[in-house]
Amino acid sequence: MEKARSCAEESSRLERLNCYDALFKTPTPSGDTSELPALWHAIERQEAARAGDDMGLTIRKAGSDVLISVPALGTTPPRPVMVMACENLITRFQLHMPVAIDSARVTLELSGHGGVIEQQWRVRDGGQVISGGRGLPAIDTLRQLLGAEELTLRSDESALDGLRFDVSGLREDIQPLRDACRW
Repeated sequence: MEKARSCAEESSRLERLNCYDALFKTPTPSGDTSELPALWHAIERQEAARAGDDMGLTIRKAGSDVLISVPALGTTPPRPVMVMACENLITRFQLHMPVAIDSARVTLELSGHGGVIEQQWRVRDGGQVISGGRGLPAIDTLRQLLGAEELTLRSDESALDGLRFDVSGLREDIQPLRDACRW
């Protein structure tokens, strides 16, 4: 019941509906990625062009948008992908999952650069997008990670627990995103 109350606190009707759908396990068509957001598809294309042994940050500019992706280390394709984006002048920080997560929210600990950040992330888009925030919350988190070489996730959600990402060079590589989103 407490989770349902947290869904009721969502300010956006669409976010509230997504929260209830995830909470009450409203069925979504399996394997159908056509309803995933444009950012999901753009990152899928970006990752498809990645060289097989390249596990670092990949940056692509598309008009005024900047997309940064990095696959999880030690996983086999299709891999979870960490996404940092400036899309429509809004900074986004997400995880794109190849297999849907069956939760409305997940608690994540992000470890890197000698510190730990604990946050609640929202599960969106049928469980395949885990959102660490957009706008100022995303910017605040990303600023705390700029000095990290590797980012490790801890979570009660087994699909997320232990994921590691090579974010070496993030401080420099994120600059086009910062410029595009003006921070």
